[in-house]
Amino acid sequence: MKRFLKAFLVGMVLLLTGNYIYLYNAQDTLIFAYKTLPTSYQYQMSQKFEERSYCVDRGIELNALYFPQVTQSETKGIVICYHGRGTNLSRDWGKLSKFYIQRGYDFIVYDYRGFGKSPGQIDTSNIYSDPIKMYEIITSEYKGKKIIVLGRSMGTNFATYVAATKKPDGLVLDAPFYSMLDMACLTKPYIPRVLIEKILKYPMRTNQFIKKVDCPIIVFHGTVDKTVPYCESVRLFDIIKHKPKTQFVKLEGVDHFSLMQHPDYEPSIDGFLKEL
Repeated sequence: MKRFLKAFLVGMVLLLTGNYIYLYNAQDTLIFAYKTLPTSYQYQMSQKFEERSYCVDRGIELNALYFPQVTQSETKGIVICYHGRGTNLSRDWGKLSKFYIQRGYDFIVYDYRGFGKSPGQIDTSNIYSDPIKMYEIITSEYKGKKIIVLGRSMGTNFATYVAATKKPDGLVLDAPFYSMLDMACLTKPYIPRVLIEKILKYPMRTNQFIKKVDCPIIVFHGTVDKTVPYCESVRLFDIIKHKPKTQFVKLEGVDHFSLMQHPDYEPSIDGFLKEL
């Protein structure tokens, strides 16, 4: 019996050690789920758009899609979108941009390093400097206009960091998470939190960034989200619920990819925009 128990314990230690080493080496791919495109790829969108490139570093130009508003003679401002993991600009961003275009805003979304046509890879030196640089370059064309930062899934972390640092007019968060550390602990419950903290290069603490956001914030989350659990937004919003002009919109029966299909989504955004 003792021999069996010893063999079992040795086996468990080896299994956990192997998993630990794998997660350390593979975390960049697991977290970001890069999705690339050939540079010759031709975008097809349901709305009028321009393909643009923005230089954020020497030899690094990030690929972006710009959707101008067409309903008014003069734009109200710009919506800068930070998208989620495992996607890129090849999806029809015209569907999302249309909502803001119809309300008088221009819309822009870009691919991070290693996504779509954007070169390079995300690392600890550029994970937040790139989103800030993009914000600065884009908003330089919108002096005196409204600036709205929109984050979706993984992009909510970047959007929150930008909002905490650059002070836009509004922050929209679609299915945000408390922190990547928190998400890692949820998905790998068999690994002690203290070990995850040691190996995780990108803790992505949205919970810390959001404390420094002073602009109006609206948070959306579906109750049947299996990608980012609904409880993540509840915990995150609990940090800021005492602040004025903060809203949490619970989308009953909606998953991670269907937020805008809920009947409460558009009216809530409408009200949010009118108050800016």
